[in-house]
Amino acid sequence: MGIPGLTTYVNNRSYLYLKYYELHDTYLVIDGNSIICQLYLNCARCNCVFGGDYDNYAQHVSNFFDDLLKCKVTPLVVIDGGCEDKKMKTIISRTKEKIRTASFFDISSQLRMKFFPLLLTDVFKDVLREKNIRHVQCLFEADKDIAAAAKILNCPVLSLDSDFYIYGPLYIPFDTLDDYVVKSSNGNGYVLRCKIYRVEYLLHSFRGLDQSLLPLAAVLLGNDYVKRGTFKNFFRHLKLRGASRRKHNRQQFRIESTFVWLSKYTLNKAIIGVLSRLAKPWRQKILNLIEVNINGYTNASAEILIPLGFPRDYVARVNTHHLNRSFKFDEDINTLTYVEEVCEDEDFETSGEEDEDIIDMVNTLNETESMSEHVAVRNLPAWFVNEYLMARYPTYFMDLIVRRLYICSVQLEDYCYPSSITISLKIVSIIFGLLKSGINDKVRYMRYMTRNQNSELICRELQGTEIINHCKLPSLKNLREIPLIIRREILNKALGIANIEFINELLPEWMLYVGCAMYWIKEQDPCLSHKIYLYSIFICMLFNIIDSRIGKYRDIGKFLNKYGETIKTIKEERKVNNYKPNYPMNCTVIEAYNQIDHSDCLLAAPFFISHFEMDKKLYMNPKKLNRRIVHVFAEFQNCLKHIMNLNTLLDYPYPQIKTANLFHGTLLYNLSNKFKMHNNNIEAYIEIILNMSPSLLRLFNILLLKIKPIFPLLLQNDYNLTKQKLKPKRVKTVGKNSTESDTEYYSADDHVNEPFYDANNPFSVLNNM
Repeated sequence: MGIPGLTTYVNNRSYLYLKYYELHDTYLVIDGNSIICQLYLNCARCNCVFGGDYDNYAQHVSNFFDDLLKCKVTPLVVIDGGCEDKKMKTIISRTKEKIRTASFFDISSQLRMKFFPLLLTDVFKDVLREKNIRHVQCLFEADKDIAAAAKILNCPVLSLDSDFYIYGPLYIPFDTLDDYVVKSSNGNGYVLRCKIYRVEYLLHSFRGLDQSLLPLAAVLLGNDYVKRGTFKNFFRHLKLRGASRRKHNRQQFRIESTFVWLSKYTLNKAIIGVLSRLAKPWRQKILNLIEVNINGYTNASAEILIPLGFPRDYVARVNTHHLNRSFKFDEDINTLTYVEEVCEDEDFETSGEEDEDIIDMVNTLNETESMSEHVAVRNLPAWFVNEYLMARYPTYFMDLIVRRLYICSVQLEDYCYPSSITISLKIVSIIFGLLKSGINDKVRYMRYMTRNQNSELICRELQGTEIINHCKLPSLKNLREIPLIIRREILNKALGIANIEFINELLPEWMLYVGCAMYWIKEQDPCLSHKIYLYSIFICMLFNIIDSRIGKYRDIGKFLNKYGETIKTIKEERKVNNYKPNYPMNCTVIEAYNQIDHSDCLLAAPFFISHFEMDKKLYMNPKKLNRRIVHVFAEFQNCLKHIMNLNTLLDYPYPQIKTANLFHGTLLYNLSNKFKMHNNNIEAYIEIILNMSPSLLRLFNILLLKIKPIFPLLLQNDYNLTKQKLKPKRVKTVGKNSTESDTEYYSADDHVNEPFYDANNPFSVLNNM
């Protein structure tokens, strides 16, 4: 989160502090949380307003690591864990700000900013596992472990966090890293060009400034743990009245003045100078804070290297070599003479008053039972701690364990409806029911923070689940000793699919996803309007098959450049041969999947690819955005998140969902809009779409045959395909080289008398081939 204004200060003097560097043949410690966000901000073609195009993001992350590996860089990714008490005010404040931003975010907003989708971190972790990138998730804050690992390995940190200007490792700001790999200047291998910071550059520019003073500078300037206004009287002493009235320039002036002042003192003398300008009742509290911050910045442990794959004996030697001594100020602070500074023209901003709601929330949380981080971890089973370090679990698990608190992620949704977290609270309750046995069996409830319908952050209580369907949940300690069949039964009961056998007949990668969809639908009240969304989810699952067979294409022009002639040939051959395959319906889902025809995938792909693009009309009229659709899929994502979390805690009774393969926000939104226009005959419309791809259509119909009995009302179509056959029309297209279309191949919209040719829909050109 960093020190306000310090990145700007360094960038304004980049000629002093940032030097050109070629990154290659080295370890690179990556600040996971920072890079997760920065890669998303850099990722083109991601429409965050629809809940996340995770496939594009996953590909972008994969390309990023491919570039590093090409340069013989060994990435070591370190991810933050649970919240620390000293950051609670900052986290709550930022959550309130995210809620405010989400409440007005629309199509035009995403042209100038990004809103991070709910499952972004999950997708990032999936890529790390797929590419065997070394990574670890810290139990709590990661910054000091990141800095320690980089110092020990004498390698750079990659981040965009100004704290690393203070910690002192080699530091590459992410925004200086080139987007492409080039040949090295000596012609041997590849490099990524960037700029690197060394703490010596900063120290040399302020004669006499010692590195031990930098953590004190961070405290004075206002990092995440202290209000800058605390030191108002001290800054009067620095006589900042010459600074510009503009906030940006004031902070830059304050940073420089602080470094100049510190360069004249030793650490002890500087602390005396600060404390003597504080009233006596505040001195001990501020001194404790200063000591904690200095030790947090300076103490280094090599333990984080063990889960990153380094041998234990190496780590032991490093820890012996880097003996850390905790800083302790040992002078009597009560004998210091108080110095009241006077500033006649105090026109610089110090700090606004804290939000009273935030203070009340933090005070309320502090009154509840919580335990120290050390005690909490000590009481946990070793297997749980190891799996947490392996980044298998979400970070909020540690928050539930330490303080029984869950600060829910903010999503883009319709604020006329209750928060999208509400639908998955049953699952959260079960997760807490399992975790709380690792804390204290007497604990009965947790708290969660989310928004209300007035866009306000609120805190509510949630009872932990102890019994599901008359069966008591196992303790966390014994959870890994429970047979897989029992763990699957717990998950089935949580999802309400305990008596539904067909789940086991699905493709492994579909099992939990379909189970999640079933839970999501059953929790709706009423749910009849969700028919179009359920069909969208199921038809979108087919596209994962197409992706796996023909490769990933999201640009219709590039796809047609490669496969346009092939598609034309397939269609001509099928017409000549009177192609009418006879696919029997009495087969399993897996058998139908194994018989998917490659040509069918090519013929179906253009429809899907063309719906990965956002309708340009939405930019001209943002009010046409259907927030109801956005909200529905925000609820679905919440179900996905927490059901995947429970699946992991139970050690994968089902294969884990690969979000990037199945959830495509823009595609789901566009499909839902299409199906809304054909609400009474969605299956007829789908048959039109897949008419040229009978093997895919058969798979879809077999899937529906399995699912329909569970939702007889929801999936009931007024239009019955078995009683009435659609007859394709002859339609003339309009445009250059217009010809009469073959009767077998027609627009997906012909049967509702919509114009066949759409200048904004590249799919329509296929019918001219």
